Amino acid sequence: MKGKLKLEIDLKPKILPQQILFSNFISFSTYSLIEYIKKQAEDNPFFTFNYDEDIFEKISYEVTIQERLIEQLNLLDIPEKFVEIGKYIIYNLEKNGYFKMSINEVANIFNADFKDVENVLSIIQSLEPAGVGARDLRECLLIQAKRYFKDNILVEIIEKYWDLLIKRKFKTIAKKMKVEEKFIKECVEKLKKLNPNPISENVRFKNKIIPEGKIEKTKDGFRVYIEDKISPFIKIESDYDKYLKDPLITKKEKDFIKNKIKNIRQIIEMLEKRRIFLEDVFNEIVNYQKEYFKNGTLLPLREKDIANKKNVSISTISRAINGKYLISPIGIINIKNLFTPEFKHSISNVFIQDRIKEIIKNEKRPLSDREIAEKLGYLGIKISSRTVNKYRNKMGILNSYLR
Repeated sequence: MKGKLKLEIDLKPKILPQQILFSNFISFSTYSLIEYIKKQAEDNPFFTFNYDEDIFEKISYEVTIQERLIEQLNLLDIPEKFVEIGKYIIYNLEKNGYFKMSINEVANIFNADFKDVENVLSIIQSLEPAGVGARDLRECLLIQAKRYFKDNILVEIIEKYWDLLIKRKFKTIAKKMKVEEKFIKECVEKLKKLNPNPISENVRFKNKIIPEGKIEKTKDGFRVYIEDKISPFIKIESDYDKYLKDPLITKKEKDFIKNKIKNIRQIIEMLEKRRIFLEDVFNEIVNYQKEYFKNGTLLPLREKDIANKKNVSISTISRAINGKYLISPIGIINIKNLFTPEFKHSISNVFIQDRIKEIIKNEKRPLSDREIAEKLGYLGIKISSRTVNKYRNKMGILNSYLR
């Protein structure tokens, strides 16, 4: 009997350091953020959140199991290198959710310590669905048994007597553990409830999304506007001050009230910081890829490029773009789809000529055709200096000696 695949994010209120809290806020999509804040309001008597989802445009979309795992990974407070190793492991899972590569192989790829890669794999194995990232059937069932059953006997059977278990030598196991055979058989029945294949091929999940905002065309390019769909619905109970002034209130009760009010104000502050940060990052991405909204051509762009531009970590950019959608002049787009290591569409001659014209227009000194070809290479356009010469002459642009 297969266990149910379910993603559960801990939405219980936690007092987190500012940096960690901000990291979580930019990781959440608007829809996830609404669910998070609903939970906060339920556990805070001074917090009112009257939100009506139906007043905003929503769409449904499908995500792969890899995207769902990365979404969980991005919510964890772990080193950036661990995030990168974790993504590599996730993208190299087998179709059934197992991980068959050797730890040494991954360590060599990332020039990392063996122990660090093992730790990252353990992190992946802590995600949902339970059993994902296991290296074999034994480990897969062991992960699930530890998570779902408090029965240490069952875990002990899998850990110490696996060879006997798969041969169904229950009597021998019972003798070694000094228990009745009937008890071992009862434990084995529990094992049947676990899922030997944590994921199925091409498993997809339906998600609701609420677009973060809009991309609007301007004279110079495009402008992204992130809409604050949450703050207007947050209200702090106005009578809290009355409780604080009550002479009969104890110090413990007063601290409780102050802490609850502080949490609400912190949420409101983080919502505004999230809006400003996402707007800044999305504007950078959209204007870099402005040709995409004009003619469908994507320039090579990595998360690392935007991280360097904004002077933040790659994991911060990864969190910011994951699961985020915008309404654009060409329809609803996934921000993540604006990143590509290489061109997804063929490049027209006109597009290349426009890039050459742009490079020459912005040159601080006359550039040779070879130097122009090198700059085009940075954009992922690989052509020879001879081809640059041909396009330049076609456009009637003089060479570097005459410019």
